[in-house]
Amino acid sequence: MCGIVGVVNAKSVTKDDVWKMIDCIKYRGVDEQGVEQLGRAVLGHARLAVVDPENGMQPMCSTDGKVWVVFNGEIFNFIELREQLKAKGYKFKSRCDTEVLVHLWVEKGEKMLDDLVGMFAFFIWDQRTETGMLARDRQGIKPCFYAEYDGGLAFASEMKAILALPKFERKVNDAALGHVFSFNYCPPPETCFEGIRHLPPGTFMRYGNGRFSEPQRYWEWPLSGERVDASQEELERAIDEAIKLQMRFDVDGGLFLSGGVDSSVIASRLVPQWNRPQLDAIGLRIEDMGFSEFTYAQRVASELNINLTALDITPANIPEIAQSVVRHAEQPHGDFSFFLFYLLSRQAHKQGKIVMFTGDGPDEVMLGFRHNEHFFAGMTRANFSMRSYFDLISYTTEKDRQRIMSPAFLPHTQRAMDKFLDIVQPFADLEPMEQVAAYELNSLMPGNNSVKGDRMGACFSIEGRAPFLDHRVSEMFAKLPITSKFQNGIGKHFLKEAATRYFDHDFVFRPKTMPTLPIGEWIKGPLFQWARDVLALPDGGRFDNNELQVMLEEHRSGLHNHTRQLRTLLMTKLWLQEFFPQ
Repeated sequence: MCGIVGVVNAKSVTKDDVWKMIDCIKYRGVDEQGVEQLGRAVLGHARLAVVDPENGMQPMCSTDGKVWVVFNGEIFNFIELREQLKAKGYKFKSRCDTEVLVHLWVEKGEKMLDDLVGMFAFFIWDQRTETGMLARDRQGIKPCFYAEYDGGLAFASEMKAILALPKFERKVNDAALGHVFSFNYCPPPETCFEGIRHLPPGTFMRYGNGRFSEPQRYWEWPLSGERVDASQEELERAIDEAIKLQMRFDVDGGLFLSGGVDSSVIASRLVPQWNRPQLDAIGLRIEDMGFSEFTYAQRVASELNINLTALDITPANIPEIAQSVVRHAEQPHGDFSFFLFYLLSRQAHKQGKIVMFTGDGPDEVMLGFRHNEHFFAGMTRANFSMRSYFDLISYTTEKDRQRIMSPAFLPHTQRAMDKFLDIVQPFADLEPMEQVAAYELNSLMPGNNSVKGDRMGACFSIEGRAPFLDHRVSEMFAKLPITSKFQNGIGKHFLKEAATRYFDHDFVFRPKTMPTLPIGEWIKGPLFQWARDVLALPDGGRFDNNELQVMLEEHRSGLHNHTRQLRTLLMTKLWLQEFFPQ
């Protein structure tokens, strides 16, 4: 976990400007910060020392001082790559993974990306030729944003660093904000800040001749082509290999153990490779039924001799951390599990942890979310349309939007269906179930689900590691026949069958519980006044605040269940208050 920033080819940027960018996100890397002016490039870095704490200062250069890099993430196969490069005569001054990147660039240029196993965003600057490359990992585990700035390009791990630049105009992207009310997040590559975009996962931008290219794709999800079945033994070997590589760190670590199938499988494979004292885990405990799997986490911990700590979540936690959650999320996300990730990371930080393993990854690629299981359960594989799926996932109806939004803002919310169809259009030749997976992998995962772990962990300098997101494991899942992913109304069927090697059938095939909060019930009672106050916040004339209060009263009385609408509205109001105070 680190933070990168930089400005390339701008007319008048200074080191002080880039230091201000770093100051905004230095919690991502509390151990060291540095800025270098390198001709047309001014690069900055905030380092969290996970490997080789003494020798990993960035920006880092090659031994001849000609090639520089700023890097966020981990290259898990760096030891193997370093040995290959040493055999070709390259000299190393550290044992950290960062230095591998500068030598790989010299050796292979852009083709270096094919060799990397890991999660990353980095910028390489070659002073010999004034060329470079901004790149992001295959699945978008690590963030990277960019914006045109002062005749050049600015990039950063977080948008607030770009917003800190003195000539950057802060403005709401109302078209993107409007999409939040259907998707419950802003679909990338757009953001809710005018002029700032995501670098898409699996892409890079080439710099040369004084300009950056458009994003170039070097990897994509293998959802088309031949389907390849896999054995449970092959999956086990792939997970074990991912864990072996991800165990390379020089700090204290642990596990987020939800009690769900995914984190439980990771726990079962992690324990045999854990080369430290007893494995510590943290699990959520929420009293409300249907929102916690802590009893299952206890069972897994007991069977595997894991030291499990319960993290109790109460309504009082929400107002206490809401503004901080919004500040670090940087965009409105009506997904209240952001609060859970924040609290989990805070607890891990209190315990002195830096690296935390997770079970993230299988749901998107194998149709494991509860809404998919409900939607597909009574259907054949081809008797539904993508439009009907959009209606399922949309968080507000046209009637809702006409009721609560001002005439000026309402038009910005009415092209969400077109946005959804644009996202799935490249996958139109796939059968509908695979189109749904394509949407969730290419939009939902980088736009919302991966954001939670990175951004909520970053504010406490916690680095998440997800063996299921090793791209070789993910590709195995993606290439499975659809009947292995979804069978008899059950998503992630292949993984669940594999999990029966470790846990009994009833444990594995119980109904899925989503890690979220009973916010709908809490805003009827202990959080009612908080919700009322938040909904009354100024919003630049985008909403009918009187109607929002009526909606809240309808929800409290039980006349209507407005949980989905109110979740998104609450986070949007807080976001506007944080980034556009009036």
